[in-house]
Amino acid sequence: MSETARQLSPCTRAQRDDEFGCNPGQIIELLSDDDARAVFLSADEPTTVRELAAEHDLPLSTAYRKVDRLHESGLLTNLNRQSGETPAIYVRSVDHVSVTYDEPIRIECLRNGKTLYCEH
Repeated sequence: MSETARQLSPCTRAQRDDEFGCNPGQIIELLSDDDARAVFLSADEPTTVRELAAEHDLPLSTAYRKVDRLHESGLLTNLNRQSGETPAIYVRSVDHVSVTYDEPIRIECLRNGKTLYCEH
């Protein structure tokens, strides 16, 4: 067995790999959405939803929906997780996402040198 194969951690469609896991159905949907994909790609540095909305010329409500969905899917992390007057700060939680549309569909998320994957 190759070193890469031993590092892979499978997940099911209904569960995440771990607390930082991927949600495969949402990932496919979000990466197919031009605005959501652009928001994901530009969150390589910590940023607020307002900054993302301005950068991509999105209405603030649309930017919040995209960020919420990206966060739910495991693609963005909320760095300050506080409610209140401080705006939430988000950053990409994965370094690389790969989707292979063979049978089965395979989604790989590279995070901190570890590959997490789902097949369905």
